[in-house]
Amino acid sequence: MKFVIYTLVGSLLMLVGILATAYSYQQGHGGSWAGAFDYQALVAWAAAGNFDNTLQVFAFLTLFLAFAIKVPMFPFHTWLPDAHTEAPTAGSVILAGVLLKLGGYGLIRFAVPLYPFAAHTFAYPIIVLSVIAIVYGAIVSIVQPDLKRLVAYSSVSHMGFVTLGIFVFSATALQGAILQMINHGLITGVSSCSWRDLRTDPR
Repeated sequence: MKFVIYTLVGSLLMLVGILATAYSYQQGHGGSWAGAFDYQALVAWAAAGNFDNTLQVFAFLTLFLAFAIKVPMFPFHTWLPDAHTEAPTAGSVILAGVLLKLGGYGLIRFAVPLYPFAAHTFAYPIIVLSVIAIVYGAIVSIVQPDLKRLVAYSSVSHMGFVTLGIFVFSATALQGAILQMINHGLITGVSSCSWRDLRTDPR
């Protein structure tokens, strides 16, 4: 239920941001909706600096909050340990290996390219939150007796490196963020399967 509430709120915020962006594009094209939901057209429009800064800040925050919940970023991470603990092993693998990566993908693919002004404006607070997530997630992981909760909190730490790499705005850092997402998906999947094997065969 906690997982559903968190993701539902994030999705509704994202929907508002998408509609506001499409409406702004439509207003700039004489009332035509052609291209208002076309990714390439929107990115080209944003790259030309045609989106108003106020709209960028508003829309970026809606998308960022949605993707921050999905990553999950500190302090929007509290649903993850409970979801990991309650989910079956297959659900944990999908959760860590696929769902968390949607947040990172969304930031890279949509939030930063569509709203560059807002992304740079909020970069420093996001970097600070990312560093907190890295340290906090690692420290809490050390004291976890349950392997699934350990995977959850270590995921918060690992994904902190992803958001940090995205908002440093360096090609090398971005490549590292993408590599980290791949690594994390593989490692957490193996960890979750190992937890299942330990339960069925303690040896």
